[in-house]
Amino acid sequence: MFRACSPHDRLDEAHSQLSELFQPILDDLFCVADTCNAYVLKRGASAIAIDIGSGRWIPSLHEIGVKRLEWVLLTHTHRDQCSGLYDLDRETCRVAVPQHERHLVDGVERFWGRRRTFHNYNQVGDFLSLPRSVPVDEVLADFDPFRWRDIDLEILPAPGHTPGSIALLTTLHGRRVALTGDMIAAPGAVPRIHDLQFGYADAAGAELLARSLHLLLDRNPELLCPGRGPIIEPPEPAVGKLLTALEALGRELFHEGSLSPDVSFIQVSGHLLESKSASCSWYAVLSEDRHALLIDLGYDTGTEGNVHAFDYRSRFLPHRLEALRRHPAVDTIDAILVTHYHDDHVIGIPYAQKRWDLPVWCLDRIAPILQEPHRFNMPCLLPTPLRVARTFTDREQFTWRSVDFQMHDLPGQTDLHSGISFDLDGQRYLAMGDSAHFRDGRLSHGHIIFANRVTGENHRKVAARMLEIEPTVLLHGHHRRQVDEGGRIEGRADTPVTRDDLVEFAASSDRLADALRDVVPDEPDWRCRADWVRIDPYRVPVGAEAVPVTLIAENLLDRPIHLALRFVAPEGVEVDPPIAEMLIEPGAEHACDHLVSVLDPTACSPAILCVDVVMDGRPLGWLAEAQLWHRGDWPS
Repeated sequence: MFRACSPHDRLDEAHSQLSELFQPILDDLFCVADTCNAYVLKRGASAIAIDIGSGRWIPSLHEIGVKRLEWVLLTHTHRDQCSGLYDLDRETCRVAVPQHERHLVDGVERFWGRRRTFHNYNQVGDFLSLPRSVPVDEVLADFDPFRWRDIDLEILPAPGHTPGSIALLTTLHGRRVALTGDMIAAPGAVPRIHDLQFGYADAAGAELLARSLHLLLDRNPELLCPGRGPIIEPPEPAVGKLLTALEALGRELFHEGSLSPDVSFIQVSGHLLESKSASCSWYAVLSEDRHALLIDLGYDTGTEGNVHAFDYRSRFLPHRLEALRRHPAVDTIDAILVTHYHDDHVIGIPYAQKRWDLPVWCLDRIAPILQEPHRFNMPCLLPTPLRVARTFTDREQFTWRSVDFQMHDLPGQTDLHSGISFDLDGQRYLAMGDSAHFRDGRLSHGHIIFANRVTGENHRKVAARMLEIEPTVLLHGHHRRQVDEGGRIEGRADTPVTRDDLVEFAASSDRLADALRDVVPDEPDWRCRADWVRIDPYRVPVGAEAVPVTLIAENLLDRPIHLALRFVAPEGVEVDPPIAEMLIEPGAEHACDHLVSVLDPTACSPAILCVDVVMDGRPLGWLAEAQLWHRGDWPS
């Protein structure tokens, strides 16, 4: 089932004469047992390393005919995996790190400055990070290829041992080889238990590791090269044993449900599927000729998304989407309709676009935040730009494979939110994302997050449109009704509704507006919004040339307002023109263009540009800001 790092029987006899330091795995692939297993992949006199450990073995590379180490690729960034980075010759060797752990390599001082030791409920094992920064030449993004010479390495997300871990998969001499870091150390075993806990008393690392192992097996590796322990072949029995052990551990850590991914769907109707047991429900409309149109594409589990609580970016593991591709009713996915931009509803789209170039369709008001997220400072924002192929205006109708749809502006949970209505299998459906929930058995407005640019009027607009559409079934993003399926209770996000339910929703929206009005002395809409004056883009990449920004002001009052706005620039930053004055009518918006010049762009990482606001002669302070980032330090 597994073997130590020792010469393979089929390797040339010459390999047996090599230094014991470099143990051959396959021709031109060697293992070095250091503070971790480092792997050397050579072509002629050049090589790359996957993980480096202490790096003390590098001066001995000549023993296997290597004169030049060109790259070091890390599977994760624990010190025992990469302390040798400090001694690399950076004139000849470059460094590539997992995208989701870059901040622990070239920005690690900032990490150490903010890592809690008091009131600390973050159990991620990143106290084992490097003590000082190391320059990074390239990031290894999930599902991207990394090509060196004639070798292609596929980057697989492998959260579990750490939130940002990756595995690397390649084909060498006709064999599928996976370099797995610390996913597995032996059949049924991990190198360290404590790394499997991210939060206080949780089993998040164990759950994510189980899901990562399933993803790895889906790629059919024949040989596992772990960061610790022996080479493993064949992988399936060893990984299967570990999955069983992780399930048992999860139960003892009070983890609810199985750690393994649920890839099943609920058959809502003959032509509509709903993702089952998902953190964010998404849907597939099916045609008779085996095409599918998706509505949103979110996380399968809350754990995938919740790593942001530990200062790590969330990642997408595509088990259910890949299962849909294998569904007997689906040959082709045509497009993805997006209800709103929140990351838990669109996290899978970068994968779908990278793998199949799937187009995104959305309401025209939503397209900018999907295409250029750096322009915005709003909650739940996916950092990856999405390619939007088609936009619709409010109330625009369109037909997909004989199914008639209508797009609606439904600014509920967020101002940039849509709904999609369609008639199918005898029902009128309204896919409405997160703008409605059931509370105490009654249909109610969705959750209120003021930074989503919502006021008391937002849900009233949703209520009026719902009464106009008169859906018979709502397709929610998160709400679950409990359904008895033959003695088994199942959560369902599709909810049958009556007109009385829609009237109740309108009443709840009125109650919300009343509550907001009663908690302030006046002008509740204006007092709900923090960004009624803002700079676009919010994150501004700066360099040697002046860059344009737009200053935007909205009037949320019921009377005209006069604004005097003045940029407050940090030292070395100039704005032209530095001031703006405007008279804005009720409900209107004013925008004016400015140029930002930076004397020393390298000092911006970031620098903060503010706007001083005077309304009707009354000073309100420095209400708006933007971040100026040197292009070389642009956050990835």
